[in-house]
Amino acid sequence: MLRFIPLRQSAFLLLQRSFRPTVPLRPFSVTTTLWRKNGPVKDLGLRELLLQSFSPNKKRIVHAELKRKLGRFSKNIHVRRQASSLGIKSKLFKDISDSFVKAALAGQIPRCTAKELASGYTKEEGSDYIDRALLQAFIDFAEPYLPKEVVHKVNSLKKLSDLRFPSEWFPEARQMKRKIILHVGPTNSGKTYRALQRLESAESGIYCGPLRLLAHEIYEKMNNKGIPCNLLTGEEKREVSPHATLTSSTVEMASIGRPLDVAVIDEIQLIADPNRGWAWTQALLGLKAKEIHLCGEEAAVPLIRKICEGLDEEVVVNKYERLTPYTVSDMPLKSDLSQIEKGDCVVAFSRMNIFDLKKRIEAQTGLKCAVAYGGLPPETRALQAKSFNDPDSGIDVLVASDAVGMGLNLNIKRVVFSNIQKFDGKEVRPISIPQLKQIAGRAGRFGTAYGNGIVTALNRADLRYIKEAVAAPNVELEMAGLQPTVDMLELFALQMPNETFSGLLQKFEDLASVSGDYFLCNYKDQKLIADNLEEIRLPLRDRYQFVTAPVSTRSDGSMELIKKLARKFSQKKICTLDELIDLPTNPPTSSSGLKALEESHKQIMLYMWLSIRYPDTFITTQDDATSTKAQCEHLIDEGLKLSRASQSIRKGRKHPRPHFREDKLEFRQ
Repeated sequence: MLRFIPLRQSAFLLLQRSFRPTVPLRPFSVTTTLWRKNGPVKDLGLRELLLQSFSPNKKRIVHAELKRKLGRFSKNIHVRRQASSLGIKSKLFKDISDSFVKAALAGQIPRCTAKELASGYTKEEGSDYIDRALLQAFIDFAEPYLPKEVVHKVNSLKKLSDLRFPSEWFPEARQMKRKIILHVGPTNSGKTYRALQRLESAESGIYCGPLRLLAHEIYEKMNNKGIPCNLLTGEEKREVSPHATLTSSTVEMASIGRPLDVAVIDEIQLIADPNRGWAWTQALLGLKAKEIHLCGEEAAVPLIRKICEGLDEEVVVNKYERLTPYTVSDMPLKSDLSQIEKGDCVVAFSRMNIFDLKKRIEAQTGLKCAVAYGGLPPETRALQAKSFNDPDSGIDVLVASDAVGMGLNLNIKRVVFSNIQKFDGKEVRPISIPQLKQIAGRAGRFGTAYGNGIVTALNRADLRYIKEAVAAPNVELEMAGLQPTVDMLELFALQMPNETFSGLLQKFEDLASVSGDYFLCNYKDQKLIADNLEEIRLPLRDRYQFVTAPVSTRSDGSMELIKKLARKFSQKKICTLDELIDLPTNPPTSSSGLKALEESHKQIMLYMWLSIRYPDTFITTQDDATSTKAQCEHLIDEGLKLSRASQSIRKGRKHPRPHFREDKLEFRQ
């Protein structure tokens, strides 16, 4: 059964404290009166957010959703299509589906009760989760009515999509006696520093980080200390010495083939990420290291302990406290941007709002602002952070998205939330408690002038949410992500030779079974890319590579480029980076020009990612591609400097409407 990550925590005191009436959260808090006619965003206070995670309330939500789904089950197009592929058509489908719905409503199908489904339900993925659970239960229910050859095929597909024992995928690691050492604590607690100290002294080892930027940072840090360390990311491979015994890599690129003394896996809580969690699970289960150091949030401890102790591996937990305290202010700024001060980081959740805030802060305070958001190249974000940290740079304030939560070293005196609403792909809702804590934890930094950090907001309602979220218990992770290997998909595809690749992925999702400690990671983007490439003739393994490439499916330009590159590969034609990317001579002077360069940078990175895997087709050398990438980053950085130099706002200018589209941090690198 496909399962997603539930939230579970004991928060009865918090719930009792927050039962007072909730003030509706405003869409955007800087000049709310200008947007009052848009109406308030649907209020989802912390009390309601937590209640959705607990039984019996969650069970009631699931029960209502289950009843609704069953009422429309026989009309569900996806169900009818999958049933038809199994030979269940027209009247036979109606008869079986009617019987199935009746049995499910009567509670006669154990896997389709509200109690069972509630264990894996979250509001974000709830609808899809219930759909897949019902489909899998329906296929089992329909088995007695199916022809023998169809039953044989379904059972064969189920065996091939059985992911219940992922530890068995790595037999060499299972033969070792590994020691798992957890370093857990909040931001600014020194947990990663301790693990890296152990890596420095190891005879051989690997660092596995969540971002290309972090992998680069560790690579440079080790080599600057005279410790030879190679670099391996999705887009770049640098070998400082064939005798180097250390490697710094992104977690997806972690080499599980060679024996090691020490491995460090950073941000282990991302093992529960709906899209990338599989990479942390693969590293945790597959690395052949005597010691594996896991750094991250304390919320991951119960899950990691359960998985590793189940493998008879020793687990040691080291807990760390913040090196410097931070406090949540009692008073908001009351939407007064003139109160923004040097050393502040103002947080917003879309590119449009970030630049709008930047303009108004500079106009009202005379302070200069740097920016950091997911659409910027990691290297540019690092330069912006460096300027903000440098007291002599002339940069006073950082305006940023949740990109500040990970991968940047920042000297922040005060974190100011402009709002706490974010579009999650379906609706605008408050950011999650762990995400808020991670951003708030950036306030104050040990060894700087800002030892004691402060967290506040522009309005009172948001500040109350922040206070309650910071005081809330940790949300314990319950499941780790999985993704089938390409070998599994190849065997699965042999049973369905006429199926499209996106259909193959969908069928695998529908039939996959996992144990209670795991869930199947989301294939949404991969299916969109697969549909985009369907007409191009590619062997399955190569199709899988292109489908898992770092493509922004929200960008028409990126989707067109991956199609063009796949066609070049299919036609066995060589392709250079110069024929794809034409950078301007001068820095951008407009927001649209800056955004075009951000898109060009993503396309350069896509080319580099493919050139690592197919150097005979994508023939631009790594050094030349890196030079083009650096040129693009320079133009973006100069464009941001120009925007600061020419910043001015007319009096009485009408502010734009609030923009809630998620500033998505590009992770898959």
